[in-house]
Amino acid sequence: MIFVIFIITEIFDEFLDYTLRGPSIIHSVLQLSLFIILFFVVSKLFSNFYKQKINRLIPGELMQILRIIKEAEVKGVLINQTELMSRLKITKPTLKKRLGNLMDLHYVSFEVRGNHKYLILTELGDSIVKALIN
Repeated sequence: MIFVIFIITEIFDEFLDYTLRGPSIIHSVLQLSLFIILFFVVSKLFSNFYKQKINRLIPGELMQILRIIKEAEVKGVLINQTELMSRLKITKPTLKKRLGNLMDLHYVSFEVRGNHKYLILTELGDSIVKALIN
């Protein structure tokens, strides 16, 4: 990404050198402005590309589970399998299969507190959800 930005700014630099007849403060300001604008544009393009990749790789029902767990974490609440089943309106075997898939991908794990097991996002799962939100 930086390489693409560098090439474009170098081309622009040559154009400014030709137009302004050498380096100047205006030349530097314009070049820096272009670099900043290109950085944000290219970052946005890569961000959209990454979101599309995630949406293709992770089925919607699994993403829904990740989002529900994230929403609960944001509220400061831990969510268990029973609560998740009632929110998704699915059976226990279906939930276990989906959670198994998410655990195999290392997106969720269980946290035991007393006699209860709660679902939490791993760092990888949290980064996936954040990437889709932003």
